[in-house]
Amino acid sequence: MPLPVRVLAPTAVTVAVAAAAALLAGCSRTPAEELEDWYSSGGESRIEKLNESAGRVNDVSMRTIDVQGPACQDLLKAVAAAEKLGPVPREAAQGYWKESLDGFRRGAEECVAGASKGGELQTSRGIVVVQTEGLRKLVSAVSMIRAGLSQK
Repeated sequence: MPLPVRVLAPTAVTVAVAAAAALLAGCSRTPAEELEDWYSSGGESRIEKLNESAGRVNDVSMRTIDVQGPACQDLLKAVAAAEKLGPVPREAAQGYWKESLDGFRRGAEECVAGASKGGELQTSRGIVVVQTEGLRKLVSAVSMIRAGLSQK
């Protein structure tokens, strides 16, 4: 003998849940809006600080390690702040962003370690990593971010 199936009429709660779900689905954000939020809530300032700090490392690259070490320490602080921001909401830009932060971190750490030991060669190697990996990837990330922002 089959079991009886009972169909319940929608209650106020299920209607409210369905209405909320419909509203949320209708209010989804575009990728450009998500990128704009990331950029305006810290992305722009982190990019500027990274560029400024890495530029300073680049500027002191031909100076003595007593000047290079502090510049690399400042870059490490800028990297730490940028890492707290969260990922760029564009996959391709995020890849370059992560690679730039990794390059900056590796290079600045090597620079600081070299400067603390008086090792000019290690300090210089770190600066080269900042220049070739960090800065190059940051340029690519910023280019992709700007392209995404222009699609608004």
